[in-house]
Amino acid sequence: MSSFEILLIILGLAVVIVSVLRRMHLPPILGYLIAGALVGPYGLELLESKEEIRYIAEFGVVFLLFSIGLELSLPKLISMRRALLGLGGLQVVLCTAAALIVAKIVGLSWAAAIAVSGALALSSTAVVTKQLVEQDELDQSHGKLALAILLFQDLAAVPFLIIVPALASAAGGNTIGEVLLMRIGTGTLIFLVMLAAGRWFLRPLFHHIAQARSSELFMLTALLVVLASAFLTEHYGLSAALGAFLAGVMLAETEYVHQIESDIQPFRDILLGLFFISVGLVFDPRVVMHDWQAIGLILAALIVFKTIVIAILAKLAGSPWKTSLRTGLVLAQGGEFGLFLLAVASELKIIDVPNSQILIAVTVISMAVSPLLIRNSDKIAEFLLARFGILKKDDTMEEILTPPKALEDHVIICGFGRVGQTLARFLEYEGISYVGLDIDPYRLKEARAASEPVFFGDPAQESVLVAAGLSKARMLIIAFSTPKQSLKILRSARRISKDIPLLVRTTDDSDLEALQIAGATEVIPDKLESSLMLAFHMLVLLGQPPAKAQQQVSEVKANRYKMLRGFFEGADVGHLEDTPREKIYLHAVELTEGAYAVGRSLEDLIAQKIPVKISSFSRHGYKCNVPAPHIAFQAGDVLVLEGTKEDIYLVEEKILQG
Repeated sequence: MSSFEILLIILGLAVVIVSVLRRMHLPPILGYLIAGALVGPYGLELLESKEEIRYIAEFGVVFLLFSIGLELSLPKLISMRRALLGLGGLQVVLCTAAALIVAKIVGLSWAAAIAVSGALALSSTAVVTKQLVEQDELDQSHGKLALAILLFQDLAAVPFLIIVPALASAAGGNTIGEVLLMRIGTGTLIFLVMLAAGRWFLRPLFHHIAQARSSELFMLTALLVVLASAFLTEHYGLSAALGAFLAGVMLAETEYVHQIESDIQPFRDILLGLFFISVGLVFDPRVVMHDWQAIGLILAALIVFKTIVIAILAKLAGSPWKTSLRTGLVLAQGGEFGLFLLAVASELKIIDVPNSQILIAVTVISMAVSPLLIRNSDKIAEFLLARFGILKKDDTMEEILTPPKALEDHVIICGFGRVGQTLARFLEYEGISYVGLDIDPYRLKEARAASEPVFFGDPAQESVLVAAGLSKARMLIIAFSTPKQSLKILRSARRISKDIPLLVRTTDDSDLEALQIAGATEVIPDKLESSLMLAFHMLVLLGQPPAKAQQQVSEVKANRYKMLRGFFEGADVGHLEDTPREKIYLHAVELTEGAYAVGRSLEDLIAQKIPVKISSFSRHGYKCNVPAPHIAFQAGDVLVLEGTKEDIYLVEEKILQG
């Protein structure tokens, strides 16, 4: 079987498996690993070794390190030094030290022990950030702590990329100290050279390229910089990924960082998938059956120890117990850099095959169960804290600073960002008391310093709303822009009070009906409101009386924005995973000769229970909102369908093909 055929089979398997895992809300990384294991020498034996894709797959890690470097400019690193070194640094040091001691006790060599301990100390940035984004918890206290620790772990991967190959070189004759000193010296010199290049060469280069206004040339230049930096460090005996990381750090200080990151992302994601497939190729699934006791023991120790260490460090840093424990649960897994270090150590013969297989299995299983831990971290934390008597039953909210108990007839503002603060100023001007709730500690600190009645707490939790006096409040306003968070708050608020007016802000109309069903009294979509304001001024400037223009705007609002529901999709639609499935779109379908709908009426189509509304209809250039039910459609007619992408696709297929 040719390499081309094997690659097609691997990619086909990956597409199927990743699609299934996505529906199960499991990380796609597992799909790549499973696909690799299936076609590898321990599966279907289509590929006897990973050499055929290894070279290309390593570029996945190169681009991943480059992307991380883009997010870590030197000024940002310096400004975050306390959080990085305090939480992240201590976590990596303590977990590495503990794993190192255990590895030496069980008889591993120093080189193997260092590689293993480094691999187990790191968590999965991909799994954690993905799950936190899905749960709208990235901006909550435990989410921010987890990101700070992950940031240091990503940085810590860089010295491990220097140390592990150095250990293999030391095994060839030189002492470890000599090899490490030489590698660190070389790395420092290259870093200084790239620092100078970034300041005096890369910025002018990208400025010149940007003036050409060619996206292809810009992308080619970005790829050239990444690969040239990787080649430089690899040529001088260091990791190619290290060079890519340094290039990212240099470019992070330029004004082109966001465009570069956008151009690199497709290459990074695809090649990183190939890397995980290459890891799966050397994984023997039978090891899980043969060594399940060792795997279970190491897995339990990894999750428990990491959770405890991170929870204690977060608590010592001043976080409440619940937040600290949730942070520990979020990061209690192995990660992609751990798999990379194990793969490198295995290739360099630092770790033998049986131990490598066991540790890969532990890392993969920990990443598989991690979404479940993150999803239920709140319940697990409350259960454990209550079990050990740390969390009292009558005081379940340790995180909120209790507002004045005499508060009555006030307004509660959930989310004290720009919108929440604007509403607060109107309330203050009218002499109406209010309480603000937010989960951003920095915003809270500044607001409290200005004597604003704002308190820290997650309003999705009923205990926070009770503490804020929801039962005595006049109104609750949800000023957060994320629909999932708003839905959680709505449900909690309605369980406490059935009658209180709930005013909800949302970005657009995609979640309008869901918010109304959840109990919102009024939902105000930002984009539609700005469109209505623009429409009002447009009509007035076109000569329409202000009263009539306002009447039209009021009618749209009275009909819950139905006239403005759904829009034609443009080319710039964002990332697929960021597009909500329930969002309403418009799509024009022209009936061709032989189309199923030709000769049939709207009544016929309705009888077949089409789930998409026909927004408008046009024939020979003349448009009407809805065709008469009995009129038969003709070839050349254009139907504008309104609905979700999935429903529109199905209906278009039925209209054209039957």
